[in-house]
Amino acid sequence: MNVQLNSGYKYGSLDDISKITFSSDGSVMNFEMNTGGIASENIEDIINITFSTEAIGDVSLPVELQGFSAVQSGDNVNLYWETASEVNNYGFEIERRHDDISEWKKIGFLEGNGSCTNPNSYSFSDKKVSKFTNLKYRLKQIDYDGTYEYSPEISVILGKIMLPNEFTLYKNYPNPFNPTTTISFEIAQQALTTMIIYDMLGNEVKVLVNKNQNSGRYKVKFNGSNLSSGVYFCKCTSGIHTKIIKMLLVK
Repeated sequence: MNVQLNSGYKYGSLDDISKITFSSDGSVMNFEMNTGGIASENIEDIINITFSTEAIGDVSLPVELQGFSAVQSGDNVNLYWETASEVNNYGFEIERRHDDISEWKKIGFLEGNGSCTNPNSYSFSDKKVSKFTNLKYRLKQIDYDGTYEYSPEISVILGKIMLPNEFTLYKNYPNPFNPTTTISFEIAQQALTTMIIYDMLGNEVKVLVNKNQNSGRYKVKFNGSNLSSGVYFCKCTSGIHTKIIKMLLVK
C-alpha cells in the first residue's frame, strides 16, 4: 500500500497491516499493525492511497505506536506509551484538551530515539489537573524534517477509576537496564497471577508475583544486581492468559 502525502510517499506492506481506522473527529487515519503498533497520518496530508506489488518512495510508514494509556494518580494524570520501532523520530509533543475548550493545548515534549528497530518506552505526567472532569490526550509525533502525525486520542474521567478491559504485559522500562527495571501489567478480572523471570536456558531466576490479584494496573520492580549481563525473559500469567517479554541486563 502506497500513501501519497503532501510531503511525498510512504508505504507499508499489506501483510503487516491488520486494519485501518479513523480518529473520533475523522481528522486522523490510523494504520494498525499486526505487531500491535499504530502508524497515523493526518487526513489533510493524504493526497491518495494506491495498491501495487512495488513500494513507491523511500520512507516506510512512521513510528509504530503501541500501548498509549493514561492513569490518574492523585491530582496528576500519568501517560504511558511505547514504540515498536521508530523512523526519523525527533520526538513527541503531548497535547491535551478538556470539555470547556475545543482547541488542543501543548503541555509537554519528549525527545524521540531517531531511527531504531528496538522497542522504546515513554512516560509523561500531567500535574495538578484535579480541577477538570473530562480530559482528552493525544501525541504529536514529529520527524526531523518537520512532518508529523497524531496518535489516537485517549480519554480520562477524573475521579472515576477506569479498570482495564484486557490482560496486558508491557515491556519493561528502562530496557536495557542496570541493575533495576520496572515491569507494568494490567488485569481485567480477579485471578491467580504469577510473574517469573527466566534466563536464556529456561532456568527460573526470580518469582516476582504469585498471588490472587484484583482487576487493576500494577508495577513490579526487578533488581538484577546479583545476575550476570545477558538476556532474560519475564513470563506473566493471570488466569488463562500468559504473555512474555524479553529483557536485556547490561553491566
